[in-house]
Amino acid sequence: MNDYRIVQVTEAELEELVRRAPDKLEEGLRFIDHQVATERGRLDVLLLDSDNALVVVELKVVEDDGMLVQGIDYYDYVRSSLSAFALAYKQHAIDPSKEPRLFLVAPSFSDQVH
Repeated sequence: MNDYRIVQVTEAELEELVRRAPDKLEEGLRFIDHQVATERGRLDVLLLDSDNALVVVELKVVEDDGMLVQGIDYYDYVRSSLSAFALAYKQHAIDPSKEPRLFLVAPSFSDQVH
């Protein structure tokens, strides 16, 4: 079990932490890219899980009910473009037949997001 402690970070610092140690979110996760430009904005972090499925990560350093909608929007974009992502990041061996996943990372979530 990992030991965690509460620290104050900026969103950029949180992004860097996830980039350097994605396995702290889940064992087997690997970093692919960050601040990926989409038609809908920039998704924070793109990871690959141990089954070679993409993982969209949306980060916030404060409670933000809008992050769920934002995350789903990025997830939908990635899901509808799986073949393009597999081609663009072919060195990572993304499996375009696998459904992507969405991780929301924040210090807390309101009852509306739970």
